[in-house]
Amino acid sequence: MTATAEDLLARLAKLETGLVSDVMDEAGLPNHALSSALAPLAAGTRFAGVAVCARGEAAVSGGHARPALPGPALEAAMSPGSVLVIDSGGFSRGALLGGFVAYSLQRAGCVAIVTDGPVRDADEIRGLRLPVVSGGVTPVNGSRRWKWTDIGVPVTLPGQEGRPVAIAPGDYLLADGDGVVVIPAAVAETVIADSEELARIEKSIGAGLRAGGTRAEVFKANPRFDHVRPATGKR
Repeated sequence: MTATAEDLLARLAKLETGLVSDVMDEAGLPNHALSSALAPLAAGTRFAGVAVCARGEAAVSGGHARPALPGPALEAAMSPGSVLVIDSGGFSRGALLGGFVAYSLQRAGCVAIVTDGPVRDADEIRGLRLPVVSGGVTPVNGSRRWKWTDIGVPVTLPGQEGRPVAIAPGDYLLADGDGVVVIPAAVAETVIADSEELARIEKSIGAGLRAGGTRAEVFKANPRFDHVRPATGKR
């Protein structure tokens, strides 16, 4: 039986990014971790959610400039468990959002925001207890310099491998103190199940080491990755 998104999210939230990263490497999906240059506003940031993807670009005046998204479009796209993923288009001259937008999105069901662009009102957002991972913090208002152009489209963010990580609407994101990993929706059920099994194996390894076994002995008795299945539906 196929697990529901709600069930997968509940299970994903109990895992660590390191476990998921190891499983995705073994499954043949090495480009899954966002760059460590994207930093959380608050220490101890942890979340699991489903991607709602948006992007924008530097605001350019002119008769043929792309129109900006309507004001309520972001909130309308949110549902419980949503993570807003924003591709800034390389913009860094001002904040993509601040405290008012963050609060409005949270109220609409958003559980976290991830972007390669800057944000502002950092202390206010920390007070909301809304996890935000961003490319920086600035007091400069980006709304005079940048505009939202698309929502519900695939985007990319900088990856730890040195190349962009593709993120599509409906993909799963997990964040903890080690960073953010992205799991394509097509393989989420398999990756989560194999990560749960790896967690059980690592618990056995820890018990064996504490019981006095050598690392070589304990690892040999508890192969970590034999159960990991190859990914299908790769991007």
